[in-house]
Amino acid sequence: MAAMIEFVCIATHAGHGDPSITVERKAWAYCAAGGIDAHEWARIDPTGVETLRSRAANGRVQLVPDNVDEHSLTGRPAR
Repeated sequence: MAAMIEFVCIATHAGHGDPSITVERKAWAYCAAGGIDAHEWARIDPTGVETLRSRAANGRVQLVPDNVDEHSLTGRPAR
């Protein structure tokens, strides 16, 4: 099963590298610009990494408000 990404970086990074995946608040996070630091994480509905990497998904990821109940998004206990 593919990694389900729950955060995406919305920061504008000066330099661009290969996209990267890391952990943010005990969940997978994706930075399309491959930034090393200065990330600005936005919560999204859990989304497969392949979807985020595809050109068709560009700009179509659903952002989730920070105050949403995490249990309702993932079907597992809140962290």
